[in-house]
Amino acid sequence: MDIKSIFLLESEYVKSLYPFSILHCSWEVRFGPFKYFELIRKLAPSARIIFQARPQHLKSFLARHEHEEQDFRKENILVLNTTILADETFFNEIEQKYNDFLATSPISKSALFVHSDVPLAAFISGEDIINPGEFDTFFLPKLLSDYSRLMPKIEVSRPKVLNFLWETLDIVGEQITASSKFFENTADFDKLKSQGVNFVNSDKVIIGKNTEIAPGVVLDASEGEIIIGENVKIMANAVIFGPCFIGENSTVKVGAKIYGNTAIGEWCKVGGEIENSIIHAYSNKQHEGFLGHSYISEWVNLGADTNTSDLKNTYGDITVRIENEQFNTGRMFLGLMCGDHTKSAINTSFTTGTIAGICGIIVADGFLPNYIPSFAWRGTKGCNLYKVEKAIETARIVMQRRGKELLQEEIDLIRTEYAKVSQSRKT
Repeated sequence: MDIKSIFLLESEYVKSLYPFSILHCSWEVRFGPFKYFELIRKLAPSARIIFQARPQHLKSFLARHEHEEQDFRKENILVLNTTILADETFFNEIEQKYNDFLATSPISKSALFVHSDVPLAAFISGEDIINPGEFDTFFLPKLLSDYSRLMPKIEVSRPKVLNFLWETLDIVGEQITASSKFFENTADFDKLKSQGVNFVNSDKVIIGKNTEIAPGVVLDASEGEIIIGENVKIMANAVIFGPCFIGENSTVKVGAKIYGNTAIGEWCKVGGEIENSIIHAYSNKQHEGFLGHSYISEWVNLGADTNTSDLKNTYGDITVRIENEQFNTGRMFLGLMCGDHTKSAINTSFTTGTIAGICGIIVADGFLPNYIPSFAWRGTKGCNLYKVEKAIETARIVMQRRGKELLQEEIDLIRTEYAKVSQSRKT
């Protein structure tokens, strides 16, 4: 299956990735060392990637990231719905099943990959593309829905899906293990041990270039790989259990306790206690406090002694609210799902299964609800609305401190969310 380009389609149910989806496309979700689209590039390095999403979000994504030309050509195309976890296992299976299909079906070289008659992906042969422009406009975006009946089907195994943001927490450990082959180990373990760094199962520890690890640090990979990127600083007496990923240019503070199934992105500062959580790039949890079973988006700052509850006293299933809808997660453990640019004050305590939107200033002057809308000033019932101009100004200052610019496309998305929140407060 000679794939020349991959067409990533954002699901119509992208809202279920709230609050991350407020400012991001679905393929920006992180579920391990890589974001979705970054993993696709690793698994199919020679293929171009073409993106389709909500227009405003797509414009922002393309402005923030380097990308290939977004034109369609008369070439082999793999169409993917980004609800499906297209990891190495998925790619290997569709490759094998497609080769079997070609051996028995010489008539068509295009095919639909399904599980229990549900379309997952499609391979379109370049020979079947007559006019790439019209193909783009009228056919490809609806290929996995309206036009799926027109293609021969290939049955594949039930894939992993990412219907909700918290489902990334279930796969982060296995994705760290699977992605370890993409990282180069430059560590001199004998030297590090002589300097007082302690290893358990060092065969599963990968350390990138120019990383500093202080005496007293414990890296315990007995239950899974530990991947530490380049230019990382790990301060004295931090303890890290695998599977765990620490992204490049991040800092792990003195005495931090980071448990398994945790992925921390690039340019983060983390400390205190963290368990089974994902922290996107440029976010901070520097101080004491517990973060468990949580997903933290970009440019978030959790103040000193911020704590998350991730288990109900009743040990029952956790129900969450996304805007005006309630969802029973079916999970016993779930902490905080936090949107971009939100900040918590010192001594903030989040209740079990909290959903917090973007650009919030969260101060626990009362018992926090498990749904905190975007631009909340305080977060408690009847809280004030954080003015959008001030939120944009603060975001710009924060990003400039890291050498990043708040783009107009991002500002437009922030304003759109503000208008939505403002309107909901009037009704």
